[in-house]
Amino acid sequence: MNHSQEPVVPSDTIARIFQLCSFTQDSTRITEDTITLTEKYIKLFVREAVLRSLENKDKVKKEDGKGSLIEGPVLHHTDLEEISGILLLDF
Repeated sequence: MNHSQEPVVPSDTIARIFQLCSFTQDSTRITEDTITLTEKYIKLFVREAVLRSLENKDKVKKEDGKGSLIEGPVLHHTDLEEISGILLLDF
């Protein structure tokens, strides 16, 4: 995937998450600027999670001395779980 075709979280999804999880009153509204800023934050968070997971995976692989049979980086949910605690503290 090219950097120009990076996936994004749809604005409707972000607004719905706010509505369902954050707002306690039905009359609460969210501005388009807030949705745009949140979209950028989510994009940064996901990118950082992937990069840290790849870095941690390489570090563990070097410490174990095991090579990978698969060419290229492949992440599993366990790779994300290993870095999730410190990632959440940083954000």
